Amino acid sequence: MVRAITVVALFFASLYAKEPFLQEHILLYLNEKNPFYYNAIGKEAVRHAQERFYEGAFDTQFSIKYDEKKYPVSEGTFKQIALSKPIENGIEFSLAYRNAQGVQEYNNIKTSTEGEILSSIKIPLVSVIHNISKNQVDLERAKLTTQETHQQSRSNLLTLYLQISKAYYQLLFQKEVLKTEEELLHKAKINFDFISKEVAVGKLPKIALLEIQSQIIDRKQRRLNAYNAFLQAKNIFLQYLGVSSQEFDRLYDLPNLPRKMIDTISLKEAQKIAVANRPEFQRIGYEIEKVTLQQKYNHLSKYPKLDLKLYGVYDLKYKEGYKVSVDFKFPLERRRYKGQDEALRKQILLLHSSKSKLLKEITTKIQNLLQKIDMKKEAIKLSHEELVLVEKLEKVENRKYQEGMSHLMLINQREIKTLQTKQKLLRYYYDLKLLEMALNYELGRYHNQRHL
Repeated sequence: MVRAITVVALFFASLYAKEPFLQEHILLYLNEKNPFYYNAIGKEAVRHAQERFYEGAFDTQFSIKYDEKKYPVSEGTFKQIALSKPIENGIEFSLAYRNAQGVQEYNNIKTSTEGEILSSIKIPLVSVIHNISKNQVDLERAKLTTQETHQQSRSNLLTLYLQISKAYYQLLFQKEVLKTEEELLHKAKINFDFISKEVAVGKLPKIALLEIQSQIIDRKQRRLNAYNAFLQAKNIFLQYLGVSSQEFDRLYDLPNLPRKMIDTISLKEAQKIAVANRPEFQRIGYEIEKVTLQQKYNHLSKYPKLDLKLYGVYDLKYKEGYKVSVDFKFPLERRRYKGQDEALRKQILLLHSSKSKLLKEITTKIQNLLQKIDMKKEAIKLSHEELVLVEKLEKVENRKYQEGMSHLMLINQREIKTLQTKQKLLRYYYDLKLLEMALNYELGRYHNQRHL
């Protein structure tokens, strides 16, 4: 029976159990409801809309035209219903019905009373031969701009994730600092109990009670300051998640600051990961594609503009007819083509130079981070050794004090030294996590092997 009650109690307790909030939990709160997240990716939605705008250049157009005039010496009517459809290589098809009676004002078109059916095709020969047109270039550039903006969104999210992660580990660090201050206060209370007993039996003067009470007040102030720093860190962290402190406490517990010594990688391997992951490299790649596409279109300017237009007409009374027209244009100096060609070539060189510069800068940052991580690991080892020593010295001093061979001031010094060493070690572990996050950022990764 007792066992059954225990199982039931454990079951209900598990329903309300809180889980520790780990760094990867941050990803759960990076969604479009989060203003920090949407601010990082919002421009991408704008670019998608602009991409659809340029797709509109290939929309089928429906048009109606109606003219009716009655002048003193002339009169006429013109009616037309038409469909036109451009395609990517610049060719444009159209089909129309028109009816023109009397004297036309802006053309010499005249049809039978039944009207005529008109079909036409416009062929920009140079564009067709090279399979490219301005509308196609505009659309492809818009698509590349969207991809480029996506990479910028990735960069923004990496920066945002780094900011939130820093706030998260700052919170864990302040929690641990608060814990050490509470331990220090607890030691003073233990000393107070000991001194109270010693004063009561006459082994210590009453002034010893005043000294320990003053020490307790000081340590309460230290704890209060640490608690305030903890609350400040918590407020900063929770603003990124968009949840209240009460809601967070209901769902999660805060784990201890990690004490794990992280594994590092070689500089060469780090370079490969950074080139593959960092959105800046991919964004520059899209910029190069955009300029290359513009180069391709600009090369059409080397050739004459030669548009061929073919019209086929079927009059419902007078039967078929046709019209052929050619539009030829060629700038003799070609200064626009030459100037644009040179500018685009130099722009590509500049982008490749920017990519090389970025790689050198990231490599230097990674190299410095790897060196700092190694130094911080060594500092942690030495700090551990120091902590063992100061804790031993504190115990010895406590024993001497209980035997009447030491003073409360020396006890306080030993306890403060132990506290400072613990907090220094915590700071080293905190700094190590910051270095790890900075390294992941330079590698274009989220947490450990996760990346955008």
